[in-house]
Amino acid sequence: MRVVMVAKQKGGVGAITLACELGVSAAAAGQRVVFVDLDPQGTLRGWWNRRTEGMEGEPNPGLAFPPPEALAAALGELRAARVDLCIVDVPPSLHSFFADVMRAADLILLPTRPTTDDLDALAGVLDVVEEVGRPFAFVVTQAPPGKSRLLDDAVPVLAQRGRVAPAIRIRADFPVAAASGRTATEAAPKSKAAEEVAALWKFVAADLARLSRKRAGVKAS
Repeated sequence: MRVVMVAKQKGGVGAITLACELGVSAAAAGQRVVFVDLDPQGTLRGWWNRRTEGMEGEPNPGLAFPPPEALAAALGELRAARVDLCIVDVPPSLHSFFADVMRAADLILLPTRPTTDDLDALAGVLDVVEEVGRPFAFVVTQAPPGKSRLLDDAVPVLAQRGRVAPAIRIRADFPVAAASGRTATEAAPKSKAAEEVAALWKFVAADLARLSRKRAGVKAS
């Protein structure tokens, strides 16, 4: 099982959209996915409840919401259940359990809007990520559509500290789809929003595949 953490120091950066779109993309690719919601606000749970209302059988993606101190046990149960991918959402701001969640992650995604205030707000969570030493990548979210000086200026700044994944721009398809528990890739599969999600999922999937090959090589040796 691979674990992806979506970490943010401030709210409003599109972390839930990011988690939902990636989770559904992974499920569509044949993976068994479970969201782990550690955010007391429960926004991810609300979206998932809309998605699964009236659904029969076992939904994919699934959902778990253990208390943070029980995360290790919850991940162990998910591994035993042969889950392929776990996407962990955490509350904004730094919390005492952040480092433990990061240590359990194979990949940490750091969503940020391309504004000076948002880039500055990354400092605290980035310090923890670098201290833990887990692989990570920035994801610029809510970038203006079309040619954007904000995006053009933000990417090289972020690239000085780490890798930058394909960006997600402001698209009406994201909130419209979320209102009914869907994703843009489902509600508008030929849209620009779906294209951006596909590029981001390709980036994440390639990262996780490299990790799997690296671990397999270590075991073989």
